[in-house]
Amino acid sequence: MHVPVAIVGAGPSGSLLAWILRLRGIESIVLESRSCEYVEQRIRAGVLEQGTVDMLNKAGVGDRLEKEKMSHCGV
Repeated sequence: MHVPVAIVGAGPSGSLLAWILRLRGIESIVLESRSCEYVEQRIRAGVLEQGTVDMLNKAGVGDRLEKEKMSHCGV
């Protein structure tokens, strides 16, 4: 199998990158040493910067985030 991009890690960053590449028609493969169940059940993000929130929404995967978020307006 030949794909132009290999992504190491199926955490939030790797998964989002794979999704964005897919939206642009670029094949990729995500390599992860842990089980699928582990990756899906582990909570990884506690605080997200606004740029990250904007990117998730732009990629079309921010629906749950927008529904369940707790905004912080401090510094």
